[in-house]
Amino acid sequence: MKKLLVLILVAASCASCVSMKRYNLLRAGLLAAETEVDFSRNRIGELISRNDRLAQENERLQAELALLQDKHAELQQRYERLLADGSAEAARMLRQLETNQRELDERSTRVEELERLLRAREEALASIRRKVADALLGFEGKGLSITTRDGKVYVSMDDRLLFRSGSFEVERDGRTAIRDLAAVLAANPEIDIMVEGHTDDVPYRGSGHLRDNLDLSVMRATTVTRLLLENRGIEPSRIISAGRGEWLPVAAGTSADARARNRRTEIILSPKLDELLQLIDRV
Repeated sequence: MKKLLVLILVAASCASCVSMKRYNLLRAGLLAAETEVDFSRNRIGELISRNDRLAQENERLQAELALLQDKHAELQQRYERLLADGSAEAARMLRQLETNQRELDERSTRVEELERLLRAREEALASIRRKVADALLGFEGKGLSITTRDGKVYVSMDDRLLFRSGSFEVERDGRTAIRDLAAVLAANPEIDIMVEGHTDDVPYRGSGHLRDNLDLSVMRATTVTRLLLENRGIEPSRIISAGRGEWLPVAAGTSADARARNRRTEIILSPKLDELLQLIDRV
């Protein structure tokens, strides 16, 4: 009986007075935005949970494979000792070895598929970043930055590009940048989109229906979302809008520079992970 050897490698890898008409528009927009925020929070939690599961499943698969390999080696040794006797125990051991081998083969196939999907995700992220960077080349260094982290591409636009202080109406250059980005997103339907509004920690001093920084961040996020959706090539179901207020800063402290960095709108792009998540559910 030839020995069965399996070597498995597993790689691991979100104005003080306003007309009644404007007031009603603001109120309607905020009600819609609050509904979107509730949905966004649930979706963000789901994505974070699923990313955590991905890392945990990689670790679990590696550990289980190691245990199965150790068990297989032990059974092989026992089988070889009993084989000379021609006993019934040897036949039972052979059947157990064969069952163990099938389990190893199945897990090996799943691990290889998981590795393939992880590599595909990384390649998709790199491609998204290149396309966005090419489309927004003229805006980098003018209040726009592009980074990759946590398996997503972050397009961050600060107030220099998008909004005047206390306003949620996008400036001309900001509109151009958002429309250029929308063209890329319309041509790449495999990209999911999250729009997050952020403020600094200075209390909002506006009036009307906007009460605080959270309201302002929500309105900014929904304004950017509506600009993106002017491009009819983008399905509304691809976009989640959320207001984060002042509670997710990227710079610590109360200096003018830190506050300027925290006043931003982030458009977070990620490749669709349906196939990957289905595989995780199976393992």
